[in-house]
Amino acid sequence: MATASSTGHVSNRADSRSGEVAPWPSSARGWFIVAIFFVTAILSYTDRLIFSLLVDPVRNSLGISDLQVGLAQGTSFAIIYAVAGLPAGRLADVANRRNLLLIGIITWSAGTVACGFANGMASLIVARILVAAGEALLAPAAMSMIADLFPPERRGRPMAVFLSGMNVGSGLAIVIGGGVLSLAQSGAFNTVGIGQIEPWRTTLMLIGVLGVPVLALLLLIREPQRRAVGDQGKRPFTDVLKEMGGGWRRLLPIFAALAAFTTVDFSLISWVPTLLSRDFAVPAWEVSNGFGLVILISGFVGTVVGGFAADKLFSRGGNTLRLRVTALLALSGGLSLVFLTIAPAAYVVAISAFWLFVSAVATVCGIATAQDLVPDDAKGLCISFIAMGNISLGLGIGASLPGALTSGAVDGPSGLSWAITAVVVPLAAVAAYLCGISSRSAQRS
Repeated sequence: MATASSTGHVSNRADSRSGEVAPWPSSARGWFIVAIFFVTAILSYTDRLIFSLLVDPVRNSLGISDLQVGLAQGTSFAIIYAVAGLPAGRLADVANRRNLLLIGIITWSAGTVACGFANGMASLIVARILVAAGEALLAPAAMSMIADLFPPERRGRPMAVFLSGMNVGSGLAIVIGGGVLSLAQSGAFNTVGIGQIEPWRTTLMLIGVLGVPVLALLLLIREPQRRAVGDQGKRPFTDVLKEMGGGWRRLLPIFAALAAFTTVDFSLISWVPTLLSRDFAVPAWEVSNGFGLVILISGFVGTVVGGFAADKLFSRGGNTLRLRVTALLALSGGLSLVFLTIAPAAYVVAISAFWLFVSAVATVCGIATAQDLVPDDAKGLCISFIAMGNISLGLGIGASLPGALTSGAVDGPSGLSWAITAVVVPLAAVAAYLCGISSRSAQRS
């Protein structure tokens, strides 16, 4: 099995059949596959988030409440995504990952189309469950394949490109969805026989059909050779978990830190728009366009920079240096968030942008480090653990706790800013502390 030194450098893998060192695939082949993963990630997040644009039309058409819409688009998705995460991660470590991606896209695209056919709460939740189950396969399978396409010192950038597709998808979900919805409302699709369907249904159906060309792209790639040694890829699941558990002193703090970063992200993305409109009377269109663009640019640029940083830091000081820098990023970002309570509107946006940039850089470094520290037949499982923590804590705490705190003792126009700060600053400090713990553990090992 591959071993990692105190600086995180990983030894060459052997061919699982011959025992000889297997050459890494060509850079051109690797980046071609990563480009397809980038497009797939955009599609995934577009299908995941498009529903948020259609809340009122869906609610009015189906005669359901805001609470029921929230359960369908958020809670049910998060629960199924988390539950399906571990099986998806295990499958990514033992099955054909290209085929898993095909199954995932078919499933979540069918779920998106099914949302357009929903006639009530039950059918809507079932459709969203399909979307969550399909998307749970994407990150474990794609990240596991990237680990077999690039050596550790060149792995940060391709991982960053894949992750940046999620940032782009977050923004394009509004752009693409809004465009399709506007066309449907204007009757642009009357000539193709779907003009009599409610615009929100037409939007979901057409967005779901976008999975077909992405399926065609995935058919162009082949499953890369796994870097596992001997029969490592065929080990029982309990053996894999046992070996991962042996490195819990480094892995668990990284997983928890990544969840803390994501929770801060969700808090800012979910509540800063409300803060801008409530405390500073910023028009809704300016909030959606301006802050939405900030989210897109900060996350995308931070993810790309994170890829370069992860590779450069690994070359200079291995995973120990990566974790130390990640801790410093969390600390600096957390200190900036303290000023949310006294900053004017423009600075609130700037502070949020700085954190989202810092968080994106740190997240890429953290994921790349975690992937280096687990066995070769646990790469997908590792991503599943990370995704479970990010989704459950991010949606469960980050998107809800600031709102709950506004009903506390703090009154007046600044109540929401204090509530957001009370959530995000301690979490940023926790992330810095956890990364520091993990870096010291890596240095001693």
